[in-house]
Amino acid sequence: MQEHLKIVKKQFEKDNYAKSLGIVLDKLTDDTIQMHMQLREDMLNMYKRPHGGVIYSLADAAFSVLGNNKNNISVGLDCSITYHASPDPGTILIIEGKTLSHSRRTASFLFNVYMEKEGARTLVATMKSVSYRTGKPIDPNIKQ
Repeated sequence: MQEHLKIVKKQFEKDNYAKSLGIVLDKLTDDTIQMHMQLREDMLNMYKRPHGGVIYSLADAAFSVLGNNKNNISVGLDCSITYHASPDPGTILIIEGKTLSHSRRTASFLFNVYMEKEGARTLVATMKSVSYRTGKPIDPNIKQ
């Protein structure tokens, strides 16, 4: 399985949108992920609060990596995000996700986004996601 994780990490390095947001992949296992990003001034909305789209983008990046970590090209079928709190500008957002279930054709995931400030975490958002597994390999030279 380590080969599968290397494949998706290499693919994530090509994600220019995630790079532009400063999203960093911290940990990845077969069934879990952790990423983080620093909230910047250019990520604030008209009320000087972090834009919901930025929070969603972090969750979607985690979904993309975790959902494709089995050398099986997967696409999103459904995502539902609930915002619990508005994070403070300039803080670090951390996302932790896990695979809830997977079959030959679909997989379900749960992601929690936290604001980290002065060593304490506050839950900012929760995203539930479902992906469709195409059965096509990301790298055809590696067995699925």
